[in-house]
Amino acid sequence: MKIATTFGASKASKESPEYKEGIALGRVLASKGYKVKCGGYGGLMEAVSQGVREAGGECIGITLEHFESLRPPNPYLTQKIVAKDLFERLKLLIEGSELFVAQKGSIGTLNEIFMVAALKYGGLMPDIRITLLGKEYRSLNCFDKNFLDVVEFYDDLEQLAKTL
Repeated sequence: MKIATTFGASKASKESPEYKEGIALGRVLASKGYKVKCGGYGGLMEAVSQGVREAGGECIGITLEHFESLRPPNPYLTQKIVAKDLFERLKLLIEGSELFVAQKGSIGTLNEIFMVAALKYGGLMPDIRITLLGKEYRSLNCFDKNFLDVVEFYDDLEQLAKTL
């Protein structure tokens, strides 16, 4: 069986274009014969799960033990696996997948994309496909304010040195 993993914002509203795109993405992946894995919570994870279920496919949510009492899993999952920590969660999201699709997201999405890219770049998973869905990925507009609030940008070393 082919497996695809999707990454995307947990806080995307149901009215947003990305959410609607997520539902369509789930439908496409299921119709192409993919079993789909996602983070298992709301936002784009829920949207993709909804589309997968509507198309008669399977969607596995990889949730986090720490969030079990804080965040409910989305109602469209066909299976839920609870990871002990973020490292295990990321490993479970990656293992066995041949296709990775990232929609707009924040720091978690960025972490997931970079980990998968590092595995491909390092030759550890040379045959996987990594796809970034949306023209926003051509700039930092794909990441929300939460991500931009935790990083600093400098044009050059001189500018950075003044802040140290």
